[in-house]
Amino acid sequence: MSKKTIYAKEFDICVSMSDLVTWEGDQKAPSADLQAVFTTLEIPVNIIELHELYFAHLYNGYGDVHVYHAQNNGGSIFAIDLYRELTDQQDLTGLFLRIESPAFDQALAHLRSFFDSARCQVAFEQASYSRRLRETLDESRYPRLVEVDHDFIQQHYTHR
Repeated sequence: MSKKTIYAKEFDICVSMSDLVTWEGDQKAPSADLQAVFTTLEIPVNIIELHELYFAHLYNGYGDVHVYHAQNNGGSIFAIDLYRELTDQQDLTGLFLRIESPAFDQALAHLRSFFDSARCQVAFEQASYSRRLRETLDESRYPRLVEVDHDFIQQHYTHR
């Protein structure tokens, strides 16, 4: 009987948007561990820009999906859903990641450390197949009405 290894390279993470940055006085900086994940995987994400984009709307019921592809390491992808649900009081944010890199273990260590240091830890799921990641990446689902009785149409932006 041959042994086959099924690799769990896809992640669904839910934390508060405020966990993506740290504050030193009036200055915010990206979470060091989250930035290390993106640097390791060569995914060009500007965490500060996403943080500011999320809080640009004063009210809940707004926010789009942003997808970032790795530049040179074959298939790593990061997606973030910036939609603030109408009843959300903790600024919960969905982060979705596929790691296709020789530096998998290093990226995973930083990703886990990021989640473990988050003040609002809702979910850290590691799987070989993430339905939520696939749905978030599927451009044919956008633009879409997110909630009934609310007129916001969510958009999908791909950054390469």
